Amino acid sequence: KELLDGYVARSSEKIPFYCRVCAHQSSDEEEFLAHQTTELHLLACSTEKRASFCRLCRKQFTSLVQLKEHLVSRPHRNKMDETKARQRGGGRGGRGG
Repeated sequence: KELLDGYVARSSEKIPFYCRVCAHQSSDEEEFLAHQTTELHLLACSTEKRASFCRLCRKQFTSLVQLKEHLVSRPHRNKMDETKARQRGGGRGGRGG
């Protein structure tokens, strides 16, 4: 425990004027705001948004890391199992009662 006293994870740092999506470091706010309007940034954001969406659960995540964590979560796996069972059942999967 003493070894880690005062340790701050790099991921918890708030780096000013850093674009996580593009891994672009700007030197000031003006440059950062200009970066956010570039075609590269807009395309990267759009691509990440599509890539971080779970179609099965219809959930949008803010990062690919969150999506990966979701994909191994119990709620997602349960939904996946239900979907596979319905498909194996050969039918349209109506709600029985």
